[in-house]
Amino acid sequence: MEPIFENIETNEGSSFCCFRVKCHDLHEDHDWHYHPEFELIWNIRGEGTRFIGDCVEPYSSGDMVLVGPNLPHCWQNTQSTFNQEAELMVIQFKKSCFGDGFLEVSEAAMINRLLANASRGIEISGKTAQSVAKKMSFLSQQTGMDKLLTLIKILDQLACSSDMKVLTTPEYNLHSDINNTNLRRIETIYNYVRTNLGEDINQTEISNRVGLTTQGFSRFFKKYTGLTFVKFVNTLRINEACRLLVRESYDVTQIAFMCGYQNISNFNRRFQEIKGLTPSEFRNGFRQTSASQFPKASVC
Repeated sequence: MEPIFENIETNEGSSFCCFRVKCHDLHEDHDWHYHPEFELIWNIRGEGTRFIGDCVEPYSSGDMVLVGPNLPHCWQNTQSTFNQEAELMVIQFKKSCFGDGFLEVSEAAMINRLLANASRGIEISGKTAQSVAKKMSFLSQQTGMDKLLTLIKILDQLACSSDMKVLTTPEYNLHSDINNTNLRRIETIYNYVRTNLGEDINQTEISNRVGLTTQGFSRFFKKYTGLTFVKFVNTLRINEACRLLVRESYDVTQIAFMCGYQNISNFNRRFQEIKGLTPSEFRNGFRQTSASQFPKASVC
């Protein structure tokens, strides 16, 4: 995929970056991009859709991922009804921050393997994510060697954890022929789809917008994302449908139309293909989980 190169500069006296991001629109603030640094991202507050390589998935508060060097990524947060800002905590580092030879010693073997696997993106969940989040909060207040040692402890904990999931597909491959023309094409396609999720998305129209034939567009999109255009659109639409199912009271048919599906049977079929259950089952399952986690107070 054709991302934008992001140049990252560390603060004076530090070999890596650690900072918080607060903004109303993550996509506008940090568009589809890549950089040579590893990036550990903890979503403190907010929900939406994250894009890492060819992986397109919804995210919510507590989400944590490790992204390897030059792996394209971006987050598109949902504008909350409470108009809350999205908030992330980010650590960005290169292998060189540990010094020459550190990752070659036996004690660092598992960290070295973790960093190799990060080339495909890693989702961190469960108790590991909760524990690492605490360490990240602590790290942001540290300086000097204490700060670097905390980063090493975080990576060591991740390297030993089973609460991990690789995100991109084995077939995903970032091509090196990055140029401004392809960059503009990808951005135009993504912005068009995000803006028109509830409308009829015409592949011929978007092909014309980026100066390609319909067949050329299909080859281009598959090459740079690992996805067919139809699958990409359906994934974004179903992710939006999931948000509406758990956050709003619209019935399933209304949500289908709001997400661009004019046929309820087609909506149900696509939803089940992507989520493994029907829209009604998804909504009911969420409600049951919420009720068990937050039971109503008894009346005396």
